[in-house]
Amino acid sequence: MKILDKSELHTGGSGAGETLGKTTDLTKYRKKKKQSRNLVRLIIILVVVIAFAIVWMNAGTIFEPLRGIASKVDTRTTNEVGFPIELPGSSSYALESFGENFTLLTDTYLYAYDKSGAQLYALKHGYSNPEMTTSDKRILLFDKSGYNFALYSKTSLIYQKTLDDKIIYTAVGSDSLSAVVTDSERYSNVLYIYDDGGNWKYTKKFADENVMQVRFVGDGEHIIVTTISSANGDIVTNFYKFSIKSTDGSVWYRSLKNNSLPCGLYADRSIVMCVCDNAVISLNCSDGSTNSVYTYPGGLKHFSMSEVGGLLHYLDVSANKSVLVVLDPNAEETAFSYISSGTGCVSYDKDGVILLEGTRLRLLDSQLLEERDLPLSNDDYTKFVKTGSDLFMIGYDKLNTINIEGTADGQKQ
Repeated sequence: MKILDKSELHTGGSGAGETLGKTTDLTKYRKKKKQSRNLVRLIIILVVVIAFAIVWMNAGTIFEPLRGIASKVDTRTTNEVGFPIELPGSSSYALESFGENFTLLTDTYLYAYDKSGAQLYALKHGYSNPEMTTSDKRILLFDKSGYNFALYSKTSLIYQKTLDDKIIYTAVGSDSLSAVVTDSERYSNVLYIYDDGGNWKYTKKFADENVMQVRFVGDGEHIIVTTISSANGDIVTNFYKFSIKSTDGSVWYRSLKNNSLPCGLYADRSIVMCVCDNAVISLNCSDGSTNSVYTYPGGLKHFSMSEVGGLLHYLDVSANKSVLVVLDPNAEETAFSYISSGTGCVSYDKDGVILLEGTRLRLLDSQLLEERDLPLSNDDYTKFVKTGSDLFMIGYDKLNTINIEGTADGQKQ
């Protein structure tokens, strides 16, 4: 029998060498085919992972139409569309915007409308002392000094809860989180944070401080809380940044002993701005350091805060004049003007300054130099809320709207 040498094994010669060459080629073919199958599997897995990541990051938008579908609110008091909207009889009214929509709260009903004036729903709430807070997508309705609260979208009830202690304050953020502050027998106040499904996320107890405001910075984790306490007979204003994922205390803490009572709070990932009854305070959101403190004399009448800064309307007692001040995000004055004492509502955002003076709207730039007036027929309005370029205004007996990019003809009658 012939013994094959190494040269015959590797050159693919005749006989057994040819068979071995074919076997070697078949092995390479199978190996290559297996590698191709593995590559296809890997590509499929990567596509699935990427698709899952996209769905996960956009879950709020994708599944929003399905959220609360089993609790959809179908009750309405009218099917009419358009403005003006006749106000129902009530001892009090509260008007707020949420997204492109707006909501009206009375002593018996919670109404939700879209910007065309169509009623989305009319919910009979049954609360003794109803109040609400809103975000771009949510309405948080609660019974002040009661025990019940509920979260609504523009179509449905998301969830409702009953607490053991009386509710005194609520806030709702754009990052699908809600804050509820209660009285307590053992503590001054207790703060609870819930997610968009009504699941408890965080609790903070305050022993000898009263919570004034809570704001979400928009990162899904951090909140800013203002409280007041006393020291030697003086009011102390306290600022906290908490992480709802940690129980190790605050991220930072600041206090100011200037007898200031917090009236409004704005917070984002960069700044914290607080309007008090005698000052406007701006802090760095990262470390709590003070940007600036703007003090003012007289009584606070109205204010507005947004990412572009703050607008302050107060009565200067010494001059007996109504003052309007524009502040940048660091609480530094950028514009100053005297305005009518009949100003009933103000707004300040990227579109500029808006003043409501009964039957007239004044639109000004951020420097209070350029002005455009919009007459409001003969109706006397007391408050407005803004969504986009639309204003929704409440008067004595009706709601109306006007588009500030148009003229007086933009008002829908």
